[in-house]
Amino acid sequence: MSDYIRDMFIEVREKGKDTVDTTDMLVEMIGETLDAVYDEFVVGDYITLKEEEGKTAKTLQGAGVTAEEFMLVLPKFVPTEAWGKPESMEREQINRLFSVIGGGRTVKGKLDFLKRVTVPDSKITSPRRIISSLIILESLKAVIYSFNASSAGFVFEGWLAALLQGVQEDEISAKGNLPIQDLIAFSSHEDKALPISLKLLNQTTKIEGSYTNLIDGLDEFGKMIYIVARKGGEGKDPDSIAIEEFTLNQENFIDALLLAASGQAKATGKKLFMLPGKTFEESYADLKAETSWPDKYALLQATSGYSERIRKKRAAELAKQDAATAAQDPTTDTELESVPLDEPPLNEMIIEEWKMLNEADKKGGTQWHISAPQLASFNFVEYKTLGVLPVSEAQILDVARIYMDRLNGQLYKLFKATQLLSENINKYFTNDNRNRALGQGDRAISNTKTIQDSMAGVMKADAGEKTPEEENID
Repeated sequence: MSDYIRDMFIEVREKGKDTVDTTDMLVEMIGETLDAVYDEFVVGDYITLKEEEGKTAKTLQGAGVTAEEFMLVLPKFVPTEAWGKPESMEREQINRLFSVIGGGRTVKGKLDFLKRVTVPDSKITSPRRIISSLIILESLKAVIYSFNASSAGFVFEGWLAALLQGVQEDEISAKGNLPIQDLIAFSSHEDKALPISLKLLNQTTKIEGSYTNLIDGLDEFGKMIYIVARKGGEGKDPDSIAIEEFTLNQENFIDALLLAASGQAKATGKKLFMLPGKTFEESYADLKAETSWPDKYALLQATSGYSERIRKKRAAELAKQDAATAAQDPTTDTELESVPLDEPPLNEMIIEEWKMLNEADKKGGTQWHISAPQLASFNFVEYKTLGVLPVSEAQILDVARIYMDRLNGQLYKLFKATQLLSENINKYFTNDNRNRALGQGDRAISNTKTIQDSMAGVMKADAGEKTPEEENID
């Protein structure tokens, strides 16, 4: 391995300092180094290693390494919205990190699998699993504490998309709808793909959304899964996140948006479902009596909560399509009414409507609101807490302390050497003094030898650990 890195340094040095993109080279070199280490030691389904005779690995505690020191040398991954894009470089980089999280293709399964690492009596021994879980929890901490309220929601979408092997949604759908779903979980598995709308809220904040977008989303998907992440999830502890889940579908959403916790219809709910020329009671009876979803969808587009601009524009678009079809039919002599073309396209109008809805005056349409007490009172909506995750530095250090006696000194050496490797490579490329730069290069080569030796011990500890698939957690 040392020879491998030395050859890389020589190759780069011969190209000349001014022609080298140091950032890209740094990332590439570190990646290639660690991949090469892994490939060197994994042979088939087993690992062949030779321990030094008469020596046993000391625990981190025995070696005098604290949880604080250990966490400092772990790689840091700050989430971005790009985590929600499977085709992005950032997502490709962190996929290996999230690949250790089993739990099948359900939101609850994934969270349960991640939660297990936080339990004091956990039987988890795999260094790979422990470290990956700690890094994932630290990245969640970054979402909560490193971004303002408006940005945190979008970044959290990316984090959750990575955890759930999904894709973040922010484009107009094939049906011309503004996506109410923030992400499609398990998007690579069509049979298990789940539309999810994500809310990052405080304990008392109501859940809300666009009535128009919900109606269109239910027409497109049949249901919408809501994941609510509430800050202060355990005894209103501000340093934890409670993950809640409920589902609105074509059958239950009317009553969910309409009823208060008392079971009585809310005034704000009544306003959503009023049909032209009818009382609320008549409108409600008509909507509930309609068993065909296409017919119910047509009625819902006529309700007072649905955007009139979007309804008229969608009708105009359909008329335009019908006119184009009829014009191609030589047998028809029907004179068709022309459709005005002075308005923006439907997709642009939907975006405009959404922006107005989010302004203070709410001119763009109507929102629905549901509180936690309301959801808890409904017997037709399953509302549950999926789990609580730690997000503070103190809490994550507590999780790390659980495993300090299960990790050997080689693991600390591995990450410390990797940290130093990065620093020394960077200095090699940026130091104007070439003699000093060459010295940093020699130190980097030495770091790779430490990485190689430490990786051997870590991989031996991991060899007997079951994979997420083998654990078969659903």
